[in-house]
Amino acid sequence: MPAYIEIIDDYDHNGNVEYILENVLMPDDGSPEYRRLKDDYNSQLTLSCTCTDNCSNIVLCYHGDGIKYTRVKGELVLLSSADKQFPSIIECNDLCECRITLCTNRRVQYGPRKNLEVFESPLYKSKGLRTTADIPSGAFICEYAGELLTLPEARRRLEHIDKNCLVNYILCLNEHVAPQSPYLVQKKLLLTIVDPAQRGNIGRYLNHSCQPNCEILPVRTNCPIPKIGIFAKHDIYANEELCFHYAGEEHRDGMSNGKPCLCGAPHCIGFIPNSRI
Repeated sequence: MPAYIEIIDDYDHNGNVEYILENVLMPDDGSPEYRRLKDDYNSQLTLSCTCTDNCSNIVLCYHGDGIKYTRVKGELVLLSSADKQFPSIIECNDLCECRITLCTNRRVQYGPRKNLEVFESPLYKSKGLRTTADIPSGAFICEYAGELLTLPEARRRLEHIDKNCLVNYILCLNEHVAPQSPYLVQKKLLLTIVDPAQRGNIGRYLNHSCQPNCEILPVRTNCPIPKIGIFAKHDIYANEELCFHYAGEEHRDGMSNGKPCLCGAPHCIGFIPNSRI
């Protein structure tokens, strides 16, 4: 019997937003795109480990190459990018034979870290998210969770947002997956679109920065659709506001001008990236 994972998330919203613990499907619009999205959402990753120890041996454990426990930091943190073999983190899942009490390859599926706080950001003049305790480099912070959208629905919502001058929370994650990935046989582009505008978690409150202290990475547990994990790029100290680059720091060029950026970074590009999909 697969072990039950309880997501520990005691946070809440201060507005008229439905708080959810992890991604949910958009409403059924009857389209073929929705049916494909639903099929993926209800699918199970079949690659599982047969570990009897703590899953720290990457030769024996198919999954244990993304995060590891360090005594110095006292928690599971990201391995350096040079050590990563795959383009995303794959945590042990419900089909794995490892004991949950020993496994060191499960973190994102347990939910956000403690000591996070939604506050009124004086820098951005809007709500933001900060930590009330130090966070070590590479540590998981929270998931960016919301409604999973099809590409046509995302385009429809973006058109509505632009027309009505609304705040855009839609995040589009592009993965260029190599053939050696354990869940694909040929290289392709994977697109994951999340909208936490009406149904989301505290991840929606992270503001943009041109020089952020956080980064996003795809993390897979049971489902082939990844969770969008937010991790510390470097050591973050108590009372720092948490921010990530909305377009990804490697994609600074080719972005259409959005709203003026208020991040105040020395190398601020002057506007919040507003890519089209």
